[in-house]
Amino acid sequence: MCSDKTTMDVLIEKAPPITEAYDASTAEFRGYLGEVISWYDSHDGDYASIDAEARKAYSAEGVLGFRLALKVAESHRILHTITEPVTITLLNPVYKETARMQRREAHPHGEDSIRFKMAALQYLESLSPMLSCRLIVIDDGCTDGSGNMALNILKTDFADAIENKKARVFFLSEAIDANDPDLPTGLTHKDGANRSVKGGAVLLGMRKALADEMATGQHIIIDNDADLSIHPEQIGLIIEPILMGRAEVVAGSRREADSVALIGGSRNARGRLFIQIWQYLLPQLSQQIIDTNRAFKAFTHSALKRVIDRLAIYTFPYQIELLQASISEGVTMEKRGIAYIDSEAASTQQGNEITETYYHQVHQIAGIARRYQTIDPFDPLLDLLESIGEQDWQQIESNPPQRIEDLLV
Repeated sequence: MCSDKTTMDVLIEKAPPITEAYDASTAEFRGYLGEVISWYDSHDGDYASIDAEARKAYSAEGVLGFRLALKVAESHRILHTITEPVTITLLNPVYKETARMQRREAHPHGEDSIRFKMAALQYLESLSPMLSCRLIVIDDGCTDGSGNMALNILKTDFADAIENKKARVFFLSEAIDANDPDLPTGLTHKDGANRSVKGGAVLLGMRKALADEMATGQHIIIDNDADLSIHPEQIGLIIEPILMGRAEVVAGSRREADSVALIGGSRNARGRLFIQIWQYLLPQLSQQIIDTNRAFKAFTHSALKRVIDRLAIYTFPYQIELLQASISEGVTMEKRGIAYIDSEAASTQQGNEITETYYHQVHQIAGIARRYQTIDPFDPLLDLLESIGEQDWQQIESNPPQRIEDLLV
C-alpha cells in the first residue's frame, strides 16, 4: 500500500497543468493519461477509494489532472467489460464553432474538436469488439459555416466513417426548408418565432439517431456540447448504469462528491438565480438531478423514443425538459459524477445575451411547470414569473434576492 501511495503521489505531481478544456486534448496529456491508465489497470484498489484518497490528500487544483485521467481510466475499464452489442451515438450541435474546430496552431481558441472526438470514439471501439460508436454533427443554422467545416474535416480525415454513416452531418436550416419528417414540430428558421438555440438541433439529431437502422444491440444516444469541456472518453461512466440495467437515462453531473470541475468565474456568478427558480418550479426533478444543464446525458433508444414527442422547447431549457419528461413518463434515471474543464473563452453566449437568454428561460421553465403539472397551478410565484417583463428581470438579476420567495414581497 505504501508503494502504491508513493506511485500515486508521483503521478499526481507530474500531471500536466490543466487550465482549460484544450489542455486535456494535447499530446502531453495523452501521454500522461497512458501512464495513469497503466497504473490503474495494475492497481488492486477500486476507482471510488483511489479518487477519495486523492481528494483527501491534495487540493482541488493540485489533483485536477490526475483525477481527470482517473475518470477516463475508469471509463475504459467499464467499456472493456462489454460483452454484448452496444451502439453509442454522440450528438454534436454546432453554432459559430469554427474556432474550436480548428487546430490550436491555426486559432488561439482552437480545440480541434471534431477530429479529437472522432478519434476518441474510434479508440473507444478498440476497447471492446462489441462496441460501435457514431458521431452526428448538427449545424444549428450557423451563419459562419460550422456544419460545412465539420463535414470537410470528416470527409478529409475520416472518409470511411462518412461512407459507412458512422459520421454524419445534418443542417437544421436545410431540414426546415425540406420539411424533413424528423424535424421537431413547429420549428422555424432563426428569424422565426419558434427558432432553435441549440435545442432544436439536438432534437433533430436525436430523431435521426432514433431512425438509424444500422445501430446494433443496445443503442445509447448521448447529448453533448460542441467543445471539449467533457473529455469524450468518459462515455463509459455515464453508460454503466444503463449497461447494468439500473437506469434508462443517466445525467453527467459536475456537482457530485467525485465530480471534477474547473468552471470559469463568470459562469459561477451567472445562473444562480435561474437555478433557484427551476428547482422551485420543478421540485421532482430537483430532488433527482442538480446539474441539469450539462450536456452529457445518455438515453436508451426506448427511453428517448418515449419522451421525445413531448418536447416543445428548442432553446437551452430543452435539457431540463428532457429530464422532466423522463420523470413524467416514469423513466428510470441516475446521475454520475464527471470531469468538466471549462471552455469559456470561445463561448457563443456572452455579455447582454446572457441576460436576455435567462429572461426567456424563466418563462420557458414556467411553461414546463404548467405543461407537466409539477406545481400548484395557482402558485403565486409561478404567476409572477410568467408575467414578469424584461426590464423587471434585469433589475432582479442585478440585485437577486436571498430567497426567490422574496420576489413576492
